[in-house]
Amino acid sequence: MNRPIKKVAIFCLALFAALFVNANYIQVVSASSYSQHSDNARNLIYAYKYPRGSIIVDGKPIATSVATSDTLKYLRQYSDGQLYAQATGYFSINYGSTSIEKYENALLQGTDPRLSTQQFLNQIQDKSRSGGSVVLTLNGAAQQAAANGLANVGGGKEVEGAVVALDPKTGAILALVSEPTYDPNALASHNTSAAAQAANALNADPLQPNLDRALAQTYPPGSTFKIITSAAAMQNGVGGNPVNENTNINAPVDLLNLPGSTATIQNDQGETCASTVLIDAFTQSCNTIYGQLGLDLGGAKLQAEAQKWGFDQAGPSVPMPAAQSVVPTGLSQAQAAQSAIGQFNDRMTPLQGAMIAAGVANGGVIMQPYLVKQELDTKGNVLSTTNPNQLYNPITSDQANQLRDMMVSVVQNGTGTAAQINGVQVAGKTGTAQRGAGQNALAWFLAFAPANDPKVAVAVLVQDNNPNAGDVYGGTLAAPIAKSVIQAVLGAQ
Repeated sequence: MNRPIKKVAIFCLALFAALFVNANYIQVVSASSYSQHSDNARNLIYAYKYPRGSIIVDGKPIATSVATSDTLKYLRQYSDGQLYAQATGYFSINYGSTSIEKYENALLQGTDPRLSTQQFLNQIQDKSRSGGSVVLTLNGAAQQAAANGLANVGGGKEVEGAVVALDPKTGAILALVSEPTYDPNALASHNTSAAAQAANALNADPLQPNLDRALAQTYPPGSTFKIITSAAAMQNGVGGNPVNENTNINAPVDLLNLPGSTATIQNDQGETCASTVLIDAFTQSCNTIYGQLGLDLGGAKLQAEAQKWGFDQAGPSVPMPAAQSVVPTGLSQAQAAQSAIGQFNDRMTPLQGAMIAAGVANGGVIMQPYLVKQELDTKGNVLSTTNPNQLYNPITSDQANQLRDMMVSVVQNGTGTAAQINGVQVAGKTGTAQRGAGQNALAWFLAFAPANDPKVAVAVLVQDNNPNAGDVYGGTLAAPIAKSVIQAVLGAQ
């Protein structure tokens, strides 16, 4: 063999060797990553070969798989799809999966290792594979009350807002609503053109129906942040003196001049606070008193207190991850005063708002919020049950009791009377957060009930509902929605 032919032969052998090595690398080493890659359509098509497990609320499936005559053997369907969209998410041949459909995919799809024995027995018995099911913590009546409340507050116009309700003793999520909402059935359609049209319409909608306002969006908390400021005053004292609900705060009652600034803080519509006692100032949501507390405490102490409640921490996963609520650092005196009343750059999610209410309700302990109550195997047997876990403990039980008394006073005598329920003592705090020019204020209400033995804590946010500017108040817009959610959970009239 002459030298040129020998070189060509060696080169060809090298190519075959490289091809062999690469093929084995792809099939053995990289197989798993390629198989699990989000752009691998084979997995999604294969997922439609078998029935997917159900998502269950109140013992009834709200997401199921039904047999079809299509190439894709099973279609995902959602009963009350719009009501539960943010919780269930969708399972789509076009767009993959979101929310519970995404985070519980292995169980629902039947690939969870805990189902391997059942799947093996099904194969032996010539039965098809199926997925396990997920039981949610949601209370159907509370979910419906929240959705109805947000729909009705718009005065015929589509409202933006969110409601989160928790069991304060366990952290179980009882309601998770974001408005406007969308229909996951449209995205789950096997008609890819129709699904694409639905997705394009959602993306083009300026109100962003597919945005989870309850978990993924942060907003100025307004006067609901006065719960945190009150706790900071109780923890740190003011001027070297201890603070409790009956402490008199040395502050102006009508106008607070902010040092180092030409800005001022005044009360809503410029009225004068009737009293500078902490519980009275809280009841009437007196801005000048709480602005002065911000000056007395300073930004560092305010931020440190907020961090104990979950601000500036990674948002909890429920299992969907929530956005981080924040209090800014490096506050000047003027900014600390504004931050103390829930303005400047304070931001929180509605979930964080519900956690604040739940922390007061639960004696100062905030439980880890969760949406999945149980996981079931293919025969409906319980694989796992979520155990409640403590997340934060920002205040003592005595401080929580004082804050509870202050919140009860808000509903009985102050800005939150619209949340009163016959025979049930409700504790709450209103918030009206101002925003930039041309934007309506945000209306907030945080609450829990019954005050002495809480079963539910709730946060309501009403955003951009287009009322008259003077109608935007947490007590008038958000408090009635909280009331209806509490009634739904308690079965109260």
